[in-house]
Amino acid sequence: MKIGRLLTGIGGVILLLTGLGHGAKLGQLDAMIQAGGMKAPLDAILRGCWLTLSGEMVAVGVLAIVAIGIDKGARIVLICAAVMVFNVGVLLHFVGPFIGVYLTATVAVLFLAGGLSQLKQAA
Repeated sequence: MKIGRLLTGIGGVILLLTGLGHGAKLGQLDAMIQAGGMKAPLDAILRGCWLTLSGEMVAVGVLAIVAIGIDKGARIVLICAAVMVFNVGVLLHFVGPFIGVYLTATVAVLFLAGGLSQLKQAA
């Protein structure tokens, strides 16, 4: 397997598993909402944002993995990288540095390197 596809695959699997794990932690989020006394509608907004981010991670991870086998898939992988860079910026702004930011940045770098490598191989 060529290095670009390998990097993209690793990033996609990391993101897919992270998204599934993130969604599975909804129960812990509910406990924190209750303990913090958050009231409607903010509690529902937070739950919705939590699950939306989980779904986005799963979808982008799957999209990147599928793009490995597509002839012009490098461009799709680079779009996935751009999504991850955007997520890093949003998370840093609103939450600050934490493990999720570092993990998202790692996936962004893997997608960027994988997409650029695939572009070079296609040329």
